[in-house]
Amino acid sequence: MATAGRFAKVMMKPIEEQTYYEILEVTPNATAKEIHQAYEHAKETFNDDSVAIYSLFSEEEIRKIQVAIEEAYRVLLEEALRKSGDHSHVQMPDKQRWEKPSELGTGPKEVIDVRETTDTPARPRPVKEIPGGGGIEDYRGKKLKQIRERMGIELQAVCAETKISPKILQSIEEEAFGKLPALVYLKGFLRSYAQSLGLDPTRVIEGYLRFLNENREK
Repeated sequence: MATAGRFAKVMMKPIEEQTYYEILEVTPNATAKEIHQAYEHAKETFNDDSVAIYSLFSEEEIRKIQVAIEEAYRVLLEEALRKSGDHSHVQMPDKQRWEKPSELGTGPKEVIDVRETTDTPARPRPVKEIPGGGGIEDYRGKKLKQIRERMGIELQAVCAETKISPKILQSIEEEAFGKLPALVYLKGFLRSYAQSLGLDPTRVIEGYLRFLNENREK
């Protein structure tokens, strides 16, 4: 989609209401390479030096859009890599960089090699933390629900894949701690839930349980 079309889309539908696929303008079947290309295009469109965006959006709106683009990129790229089973030679960006390419200096460039992959069996490999936060604390129920919805995944689809009842998943997402199952079962449900979204199960379990314990102590 052309730059003008991208501007119009954001003006018609707030960035908070768009799914990750809509933000990057990719399909659910997009490869890691396609996701990376879409991310670069979105980043170029909304970088800080684009005069056009300041005539259409406030500075606060621009920052929200930039954060949403970074989040969509990280989540969708991790999901694509998990499906393909190829995590080699992939380096996720550590910081948001919104300058024009010509202003990034003449030194060595950070390269993200997202090669086309074959349908080889997936191998368990560590994935990154979710964007926009400080670590495992971010994996509370409402954040997990936000990630699921912005990936365009229905709760029923997660239920079908994980064989977990909708009531339990709803309790996890809504942080209805009084309705959660015993800890040993909860850990298993969180693991399955995380895997269905392409997230790191260990971090999701640790983050959710930390949030659970902190709220029970209040």
